[in-house]
Amino acid sequence: MLNKQWEKILLIICASWQFIDGALTIALGFIKPAKISELQAFSNSVPISSFNGSVGTLFILIGMVNLMIALYFLKHGTINKFIISTIVVEVLFSYFCMDIISVATLVPALIILSLKRKKQNLTQTN
Repeated sequence: MLNKQWEKILLIICASWQFIDGALTIALGFIKPAKISELQAFSNSVPISSFNGSVGTLFILIGMVNLMIALYFLKHGTINKFIISTIVVEVLFSYFCMDIISVATLVPALIILSLKRKKQNLTQTN
């Protein structure tokens, strides 16, 4: 079951969703920014379009990291601590941004990768 590259498929699905989510976040930041800035709480803060642009750009960058992990780092066969720790940080960021689809694809990929890492460590010690 672990030989079928499910983690690669899940990471590619998550990366494509994060590209779409980032583009939507950037685009929705420019819709009706004047109506949002009329509120008193937002009048002295950063404009909502620049905040959404920053978060959307961050989603796109995380999607690019996922593609890089899926297409380059997993091709070598060895799973190092960098890959697992990067995905843990991505899961936490997605959880706090309430990005349920990213969490739902990253957590199974993280579980599969950690099981494969454990298998690698067991075979190297024997």
